[in-house]
Amino acid sequence: MTPQEMEATVLSGLLVGGATPDALDVIATMPEEAFSIRFHRETYREIKKQALTHGVIDVVLISESLGGDSLASLVEISRMPGTLANLKGFASLATKGWRSRQMAALLQEGADGIRSARNQEQRDTVIQASVTKLIEMTADTGGVVPVHLGELLGGYMDLMGRRMKGDAEMRNLYSGIEELDAITGGWNPQDLIVVAGRPGMGKTEFALKVIEGATRSGGGALIFSMEMAALQMVERSVAGAGNLSVSKLRKPESLCDEDWGRIHSALEVLNNRDIWIVDATDLTVDQIRAITETHKRRYPHLSVVMVDYLGLIAKPKAERNDLAMGHISRSLKTMAMRSKTPVLALSQLSRKVDDRPVTARRPTMSDLSESGKVEQDADSIVLLYRDGVYNPNGPAARFAEIIVGKNRFGPGGTIYQEFKNGHFIAVDQVVAQESSRMQQEAQQPKPKEKRYATKPF
Repeated sequence: MTPQEMEATVLSGLLVGGATPDALDVIATMPEEAFSIRFHRETYREIKKQALTHGVIDVVLISESLGGDSLASLVEISRMPGTLANLKGFASLATKGWRSRQMAALLQEGADGIRSARNQEQRDTVIQASVTKLIEMTADTGGVVPVHLGELLGGYMDLMGRRMKGDAEMRNLYSGIEELDAITGGWNPQDLIVVAGRPGMGKTEFALKVIEGATRSGGGALIFSMEMAALQMVERSVAGAGNLSVSKLRKPESLCDEDWGRIHSALEVLNNRDIWIVDATDLTVDQIRAITETHKRRYPHLSVVMVDYLGLIAKPKAERNDLAMGHISRSLKTMAMRSKTPVLALSQLSRKVDDRPVTARRPTMSDLSESGKVEQDADSIVLLYRDGVYNPNGPAARFAEIIVGKNRFGPGGTIYQEFKNGHFIAVDQVVAQESSRMQQEAQQPKPKEKRYATKPF
């Protein structure tokens, strides 16, 4: 296979396979100069631009950017033989071939320079220049090639144009809760979102609500269910889609015709959603990454990954527990970046929350287990709180608070939902906020009355 055919095979794998994790690895390690043909270089440059700014590689869009009659040439390249599974192998061979040609040219240039030098000083200068270039060529960078800012600016302006048209926002992940999405602006494809709360606060239900919104418009979801069996996750999903409580589904003899109608409708809706469940315990974070990247390669429209939950991921061997948790959170963040897919990681809060006075149990980021590492890696941290868990008869008992403790790209804040039948439902924010305020005021200790001694006249 000639160098030009090898280059075309790499381009074919990128064009056919799309912006997979393997494709992004190739883009990070293969320089444009490795392509000896001008059209190949221009095509690869446009592929990089699309993949790094939009997370897609589309033949038609690339053709429009290149102009002219490039579509026919791109289609011809796409027909080159080669397997997607060996894309990185072909890219490595093409890069090594380019480096070999570079090395041969450098040695030839150095030999010619030494022969043509008029004195030893000129020869020393040629030798020093050749040694410097040789060191640069053989330096161990792990194969990673920096990307110049100028290469990304054009793609960023394209992104701005798409935002102006309103279609670029569809790539972000939205929670389906308007007030929350107004705060976050939607989560980016590379984000790690940690959803934390004490047991019973609705972490799984919140994540399933996000998944429902993400899959409604054609996206896919991958759920790692390590806390509950797959059928329990299905039951939660059916309850959510049918707006029924899980407890009701567990007593089918008490269901009325309307309930069965809701179940039937929910099954139809869920059957058409692209939702996959991994039902396994004691998975390592490396296994989660491998499964996710393989799934993304097969189903490029994957739009969200849910991990339920952080504490059940098998911890790697480490000197301290916080270091092990740091490895897990960092790996999930890396997974989100490599797969261009946001990761929803559920987390339990420390038991110390329940030891505090009832008036001080709203969670903060410091309540996260090994909070320092998780806070550092997460792009967004959502804390869930339901006053009804502690004060079932209080004025705020029916409301759930969604507290944005960290938002890397904007402010934090608190929004409210009604928690009914185990589901999050839209509610008037002013009413819920006022109820919460009343509850907090009622829980405040009343000041002691001052008694004044009376003096006899």
